[in-house]
Amino acid sequence: MKAPLLFNAASGSSPKDPDALLRALPKVLREQVEPLAFGPPWDFEPAIAQAQAAGLPLFVWGGDGTLHHAAKALIQRGNPVPLAAIPGGSGNGLVRGLRTPLQPSGALQRLLEGRELRMDLPRLDGEPFLNLCGTGFEAAVAHRFAALPGRGFSRYARACLSLWRSWPSVPLAWEAETSPMPTDPGRLARIKAAFQAPPPDLPESAWSLCFANLPQYGSGLWIAPGADPTDGALQWATLARPSLLDLMTEGPSLFREGGRSSLRREGRFLRATLRLDHPLPWHLDGEPAAERDRAELSVESRTFRMQVTQACPWE
Repeated sequence: MKAPLLFNAASGSSPKDPDALLRALPKVLREQVEPLAFGPPWDFEPAIAQAQAAGLPLFVWGGDGTLHHAAKALIQRGNPVPLAAIPGGSGNGLVRGLRTPLQPSGALQRLLEGRELRMDLPRLDGEPFLNLCGTGFEAAVAHRFAALPGRGFSRYARACLSLWRSWPSVPLAWEAETSPMPTDPGRLARIKAAFQAPPPDLPESAWSLCFANLPQYGSGLWIAPGADPTDGALQWATLARPSLLDLMTEGPSLFREGGRSSLRREGRFLRATLRLDHPLPWHLDGEPAAERDRAELSVESRTFRMQVTQACPWE
């Protein structure tokens, strides 16, 4: 019995050739998987049963949206096998955050040779997500992007530009159990920390507000560099609306791991209730979600089974 390798031909902007994907693998690995075309209406039941029978993860080759639907299906069935994510979308935020190779055949080989990670499972009003969720500008972009024909970074950039000037900040009201950000134990880091400002309070307003289990939006943008999918907490991150000058001077730092930018603020909590002064759009792993003016955010510690490569920094 081979494990299914589901691929969504509609996700991302590049065509998917499963034969070429498998040709790059050693024969012993190639014989472990069977490519299967897949898409809406997202009936994962036969593939999950096949993965269970094979004793291997459920391999899914697609973008963050496809992976989101696969994770929901696994969760509904008690997570009987790990999810193995192969990059095939426009941004690939989940796989980038897990440090999976971006070349699909390399990712498949490293995942077949990889290990299982028990990840935290965050929820928005009971709905699970793997990487991040959010509201404000980023959610408005997710809704606009979903309505555009086609996929790809250029269309995502077009959605961003269409909303950049017009989207307003919104007041926020919180009830939350916060958690301190992790600190570097090194001596130099402790000296620097003594001269830094105290950790930020929960934001009173936001233009774009993200709740992150992993550190990347996708396309190389590090929205929550300190996010850790095994710490039982969620990291919040806000982006200030950038001016054209900010985009040139502060923007590049957001695309460097460890880069610092005045546009981004971040902190952590264990659970939170957020109230907005009017309903706003939301997204879950980049997938459009219903408008709401109140949100419950929670985390189930290390309950989701994820297949990762040896390069993943978490155990």
